Amino acid sequence: MGLSEKLMKQGGKPSGLPGRVIGYLMNLSHKNIYLWGLKDISGGKMTKALDIGCGGGEVIKLLATKMPEGKVYGIDHSPEMVALSKRVNRSLLENDRVEINQGSVSTLPYEDNMFEIVTAFETIQFWTNLNHDLKEVKRVLKPSGSLLIVNRYPDLQGKDAGWAEVLQIHSSGEYREQLSTAGFVDISIDEKSNPGWILVLSRKP
Repeated sequence: MGLSEKLMKQGGKPSGLPGRVIGYLMNLSHKNIYLWGLKDISGGKMTKALDIGCGGGEVIKLLATKMPEGKVYGIDHSPEMVALSKRVNRSLLENDRVEINQGSVSTLPYEDNMFEIVTAFETIQFWTNLNHDLKEVKRVLKPSGSLLIVNRYPDLQGKDAGWAEVLQIHSSGEYREQLSTAGFVDISIDEKSNPGWILVLSRKP
């Protein structure tokens, strides 16, 4: 297994000491990306939010800050990331402001119409059945609830061409098509304000 394959495997499901290191590094190095992705989210009236692929738990913490009267849920299929997220959000867990579960986006352990917003930061490329998984996200969203996707958006025609093998969706048009096929509406895409990244916001009808 080559280095890129090893990194991809760890990114998809961090495990062991390397996985824990990746989780801590993501919290530190990507906080600006998390803040950028959440910049237009007003959570004052929200009661429940879900972060899929919660990794090191930093997005959960930021969402909880935006939702002082709400509760934030996180889910990750890596036991190491669940443990790290719980450590990072220990006080919020103790105050029942946060709940973190181990599980898969393909079978979310939540009721229908539960969340006002679902976030997915740097995780969609690892979803194993994209159309099914997007529909599963739509199931747990409340009517008019939002799905926020933030992901790498490298220049696949230039120096970043190698990313084509890693990313599951390669263009803004593909994001729009996949979300529309899964039943999402009001799809807005920002691929310019933060070069190398894409922010996609859509809504459940």
